[in-house]
Amino acid sequence: MATEKVSVCRKWHGRVPVDEFGTPLPKSEWSRSRPFSWAVRWFGVDGKRFSRSFKNRKEAERYAETKQAEVRVGKGDQPRAVTLAEFATMYLDLRGDLAPMTKVEHARALRFLSGFLGTQIMVSKVTSLDARRFLAWYREREYRGRTPAPATVNKVLRECKRIFREAVACSLIRENPFHEMRQEKIAQQPWHYISPTEYRRLIVASPSLGWRGMITLGYCCGLRLGEVLNLTWPDVDFERGEVRVVRKDEPERRPAWTPKDKDMRIVPLPNLGVAVLVELQLAAADGQDYVFVIGKGPAKDDRMKRLNIWRDFQTIREKAGLPKCSFHDLRKSYCTNLAGAIPLHVVQELAGYADIRTTRKHYVKVREEQIDIARRALEEVMGL
Repeated sequence: MATEKVSVCRKWHGRVPVDEFGTPLPKSEWSRSRPFSWAVRWFGVDGKRFSRSFKNRKEAERYAETKQAEVRVGKGDQPRAVTLAEFATMYLDLRGDLAPMTKVEHARALRFLSGFLGTQIMVSKVTSLDARRFLAWYREREYRGRTPAPATVNKVLRECKRIFREAVACSLIRENPFHEMRQEKIAQQPWHYISPTEYRRLIVASPSLGWRGMITLGYCCGLRLGEVLNLTWPDVDFERGEVRVVRKDEPERRPAWTPKDKDMRIVPLPNLGVAVLVELQLAAADGQDYVFVIGKGPAKDDRMKRLNIWRDFQTIREKAGLPKCSFHDLRKSYCTNLAGAIPLHVVQELAGYADIRTTRKHYVKVREEQIDIARRALEEVMGL
């Protein structure tokens, strides 16, 4: 049975015709002097090509329509019989392009699916009803006395869609059972814009040179926390005043790492950033690869980890007298600061977003002074 578009074509017989000088005729002239029949061709799931010949084109086209209709109504080749447990292992091996944390999240989604549907269910047997039942179960699932937030449910739905998209591509299932499912609409969570004055208070409250550097790179360069922690000295160009966010392969001295947006980008480094990175480099040990380390030394695992970053940042934030905010709010504030001075598509490029709507929706905040300007403009127009 067919798994791809069924084609109708001529099937030529005999030798290629030649003209009076023995030169082969072009294919456009074969129909006048070379016998042929009409063939219907298609491919099976194993890649094997099938063909059936007919005397005239009308019969061939009628058969091709019937064959294509069989595929549309689900009578084509049966998908390969693979259990959900087998597919989970296969999927994680195939998706080497995923970022490490994304791979962990997809593995967790597969564990939830296997726990609900059973490890021995065939991937080809998972229906849209199964998908809806799974998501309803996950929405009500309690962990430490709490059910998942709508944003978490949406995240699991996106992961399941991507997982089964791969199953469709591998011919393990005909249709993605999660394809038609819609995400829940959720209100955008408020976040605190960190003003330049508050940034300076954070710097004063920082307990170490390393923390001053991390906060500066978050606020003045818009780096994600993972990008800050994986920054190496070769990524810093002091002469040009730039920082490169680039993928790290896995040599002997450091683990592999891939940026969230996967592409390399170059971010301008302002004077504040240059000054603090110069201090950090002067204080770095010989052979130290990463900019931010736990202690000193060239060891492979000397990179600072995410552990306790949240807790320590909250301590600094409280000491500086700032409202509740996160390290990621430094990056959002960076985007907001830039959006007042340069076009939004440039902000998108510097921040490393694939979609400008993400920048506009989540990372650019209307500042209070802009609201005041709008208010005054409205009052002026209305003569108030």
